[in-house]
Amino acid sequence: MNTAPEADWPDEFTREEMLEQHARLLEEECRMFQEELSRYRKNMARLIDMHTDVSLERDRLRAELRETAARLSDTLQDNAALANRIAGLESCREQLEALHKAHRAVAYFRPQTQALSRKHPDA
Repeated sequence: MNTAPEADWPDEFTREEMLEQHARLLEEECRMFQEELSRYRKNMARLIDMHTDVSLERDRLRAELRETAARLSDTLQDNAALANRIAGLESCREQLEALHKAHRAVAYFRPQTQALSRKHPDA
């Protein structure tokens, strides 16, 4: 029985040939890893660009939201002022209507009072 390790191999490779094959396999593996690393770096750069774009848009929208909130606050204040003015004007209108009603009532009863005064000069 042959105890030499080379006897188990179907083809007899020398040590140098095995090392060369191993080196080629390692080089191919390194090349594949380098390509994968480049792809990941490109993906990361795209993600960074996307993050930058989204961050800028977020900041723009935040500023727009602050501006809209300020306009809403101003509009609500204007609305409250107008509501107060309307309430005051309605109160004036009600008072004016009451005065007109009282004036009509006085005018309605005045001719009757004058007619009675003419009939009774002593009164």
